[in-house]
Amino acid sequence: MNKLLKLLAIAAAAGFALASGSAMAEATYGYNSTGAGTVIATARVNVIVNVPRLILLRVGADSTAVDTLTFNAAFSGIPGGITAAALTTAGTGNSLASPWSGAAPTFSAPATQALTASAWTNSSGGGQLGLASTVTTALAGISPTDITVVPTAGAGALPAHPGTTASNANIGTFTRNTVHSASWAYGISAASLAAAAAGTYAQTTTYTATSL
Repeated sequence: MNKLLKLLAIAAAAGFALASGSAMAEATYGYNSTGAGTVIATARVNVIVNVPRLILLRVGADSTAVDTLTFNAAFSGIPGGITAAALTTAGTGNSLASPWSGAAPTFSAPATQALTASAWTNSSGGGQLGLASTVTTALAGISPTDITVVPTAGAGALPAHPGTTASNANIGTFTRNTVHSASWAYGISAASLAAAAAGTYAQTTTYTATSL
């Protein structure tokens, strides 16, 4: 009888603690009045771990400044005798003597310029990389499709650049919890330069990393 009274007292105390709003861990008991055999009591604990979702994207220098790539068109000079170097030395002028042969000048592609691209996320579905180009000064013969990008795969196999800076909603996806990196070599072809009007062409390419 004393054991039963003790159990009732324990139950009453637990009920009072719950009624008073006190935090209580799960508690159970096992009981055998004969004192024989195996009795079991279990208690469970819920463990919750909150991990914030993060995505990182870097194209170019490790700073807040936007990298600017400048490509100066290099041409052969005036066919027939005046080289590009001689024209540069002579400077600007009007009605200057010209032994032009009548052939069109040729352009050579300037050297490519490479930027490092890196991305990382811990999102369960990984990340998606996309791009869009905004033209600020459009000139005849040059468009975002003429700005070429040659990707070199790096650590983690970052999604390959589509080949030009033309708007492309989705470049591809990358897996979570891995640093993905690649080198993107930007350039412009000689054919594009030869077909372009004189002047300055500028565009902004925006890359967007989205968690999935």
